[in-house]
Amino acid sequence: MGEKRKIGIGFILTVLTMIVTAVSLFLYLQNCKTNYFANMGVDTTVAACLVAAVVLEALMLALSMKQGEKAYLDAIPVVCGILTAVAAIQFIGSRIAGAASIMTFESNAENMADLNNAIVAMACCVIALLLVMISSFFKVVKEA
Repeated sequence: MGEKRKIGIGFILTVLTMIVTAVSLFLYLQNCKTNYFANMGVDTTVAACLVAAVVLEALMLALSMKQGEKAYLDAIPVVCGILTAVAAIQFIGSRIAGAASIMTFESNAENMADLNNAIVAMACCVIALLLVMISSFFKVVKEA
């Protein structure tokens, strides 16, 4: 209990992953309110997966700082990666037809702005997915 633990590079990368995932969620919810995509509503799968990924990453950081490196904590980044991948796939899949329609038949400034917002949100989801994969290779805490 008196052991001191120092944060590792994995801690910093996981915090960055949490931030990017939270930004992805914010941008997704913002995109759901744009004029073009508002009729689709909020996909609870995307929102729930992104929220669960952020919560699990925070839980992993807290438990790692309290308990140190434990084998069961190594499964959390895998679950977070799966959740983020499901969210990204669902989000991208729901916007493909709309993007094609905007690019061909419904091209105007407002729809293009909505599409740009969707593309940025999708890119953030993919970046969050890449970050969770990268951060899983690094130690969250260093035993002192």
